[in-house]
Amino acid sequence: MKSLKFLLLCTMVGIITACSTEASFKVNQQLTSPYVTDAENQRNDDAALEKRLSGIISDQLPQSKIKVVVTNFDVLLIGEVVSNSDKVQAETICKRWPGTKQIFNYLEVSDIPQINVSSSLADSVKDRISSQYDINITNIKVTAADGVVYIMGTNIGNLTALQEAIKGVYTMPEVHKVVNLEQRGNLDYTID
Repeated sequence: MKSLKFLLLCTMVGIITACSTEASFKVNQQLTSPYVTDAENQRNDDAALEKRLSGIISDQLPQSKIKVVVTNFDVLLIGEVVSNSDKVQAETICKRWPGTKQIFNYLEVSDIPQINVSSSLADSVKDRISSQYDINITNIKVTAADGVVYIMGTNIGNLTALQEAIKGVYTMPEVHKVVNLEQRGNLDYTID
């Protein structure tokens, strides 16, 4: 009888231990705390904020041609607006939105606003950056418009390699300028 109880106890301990080691891998992301965001949640939050800000700005500034890009709650505004007051208004809309951190306003004033976004150029630049050593390309967002390449992100890894990649980007025929808006994170480092 004692050996049966001992065997039953050992079996129960084994089952409980197995369940506890497997449970942490089977927790649905939607059930975790909204205050602890992983990379996937951050990308979803950025996409939602980008969509909201784009909608609000296009409703309030219908004459303007503005592209909104969001990475880690940092907002990039590129394109053209009709007046300086529209440029300021677009930035103010973004600043007032809860959760936004920094606003990078690269809007230009033009009588006839337009913007030529090139996803193929952005993809080519991203490919060039990803070929560098120890760069986490999933943490980088590249946007190209009117020959200007904007690089945003944080915790990308090797910042020295990023600088080397940017030198290579300047050699691409469609690129006139590169704006590096990478925000240094706790996983970033340089090699001297």
